[in-house]
Amino acid sequence: MKKNRNTKSFKALLLVALGIGLLSACCAPGVRKAPTAAQVEDTSAVQEDKTLKKEDISNENVMMDTVYGDWHVRVDTVDSKTKVKNSDEFVKKVVVTISKGGKVLFDKKVFTREDFCKGANEEFQVYAVLPPDFTNTSVYLPVSICYPETDEGFAFLLALSKDGSSKVYPAPMGWEESDRITNFYIKYIHEWQQKPVDKASLLKLARDYGSPAFVEQLTKGGTQIVFPAKVLARKNMKVVPEAELVKGGCLVRFSTSYDNTQPFDSIRVELKKRSVKKDYDYEYMIDKVIY
Repeated sequence: MKKNRNTKSFKALLLVALGIGLLSACCAPGVRKAPTAAQVEDTSAVQEDKTLKKEDISNENVMMDTVYGDWHVRVDTVDSKTKVKNSDEFVKKVVVTISKGGKVLFDKKVFTREDFCKGANEEFQVYAVLPPDFTNTSVYLPVSICYPETDEGFAFLLALSKDGSSKVYPAPMGWEESDRITNFYIKYIHEWQQKPVDKASLLKLARDYGSPAFVEQLTKGGTQIVFPAKVLARKNMKVVPEAELVKGGCLVRFSTSYDNTQPFDSIRVELKKRSVKKDYDYEYMIDKVIY
């Protein structure tokens, strides 16, 4: 995603948006105020052009072409013929080609603004935010819908799985430690929805987001211990997580849908400060979960 050229904060944007109804046709930030379940899951109402023509191929902009293990992922963007409202930019299509072990799973599959938010604000542009995350089962591609040339907008995770399915998850913008914990749970829940569940993928996410002590907790206690009992009892693990910073860590609440403002269960996550921090790391990582 391109860096913000403005000095306005996201909170200021949100206040303006709420005041004038700027985002009434789209989604609000974060998981709790994300699109409705119907907006996220209904793919029948997509209106933007999802076809690729010869002239589209000629103006492809390669965003990424990478190999990770037996995954080969290429992400391109292609300009459509429609301009972003109040901008000189053309609305982009995100084009994904993925193979695993030499088998093509997604062959130039097109995703548009409408795939991430039905009735998307016409002033927004869609961006693929690299790099993606990988497990044995899925590729997680961060995507944002923002005003052109800014970071002002909304974030999503596009999960592309080895069974050929894709799913969009509204996600936090990623400015706080709690956002990172929410992202961990979004991916972890997605992994639990795979058939069969791949334990190695769950532990890979634990290593990415947590300390050695956290990985050991999951190894000894079972990969399911990151969830409270009521979450595990939900059919197909269809739950929506949202983390909030509290003293010493995060409180992760679980709801039944994006529309539900009353969480039915929660769990506490303790955080630990990193002794060695890389440029792309958050300062804290998960150290353990507490019931």
